[in-house]
Amino acid sequence: MTVAMAGNNRLGGQDFNNRVQSHLMQHIKEKYGKALDDQEDIQQLRLAIEAAKIQLTTLPATNIDLNLRSLGKMIYRLTRDDFEFLNEDLFESIIEPIEAALNDAEIKASDIDEIVLVGGSTRIPRVRSVVGRYFGKAANHGVDPELAVVTGAAVQAGVIGG
Repeated sequence: MTVAMAGNNRLGGQDFNNRVQSHLMQHIKEKYGKALDDQEDIQQLRLAIEAAKIQLTTLPATNIDLNLRSLGKMIYRLTRDDFEFLNEDLFESIIEPIEAALNDAEIKASDIDEIVLVGGSTRIPRVRSVVGRYFGKAANHGVDPELAVVTGAAVQAGVIGG
């Protein structure tokens, strides 16, 4: 039975991507001596970062391979450790809504039988480890995070619509 739920509606996958993008933009500026300002290049960078983030859910490292109009070919090696370092404060901010839900339900972390994470970013290993560390147990991996979001939205629509 679900007793309480909480989350941070202002934190999502794009926030993690933005950190990597800022880092890469700075790297490009330092390496090439100019800022990346071509909009098509920036869009290519964004898409490559999203793909890299997904790959890092199962791999320890991946290459961000770009062919930029303004700078030519570029390969950047992104490790999971680098990704986690760039986003460490975002990962730690996950704890606040967990504590809010527990306080609202007037229960302790040790009272929780099962943890179900929803949303695509919950596939990120560091998200799972932060939550697992807090509760002292792993989250249920048998639930598809994206499907859970869609199912929850459908249920909520039914409640609102009557």
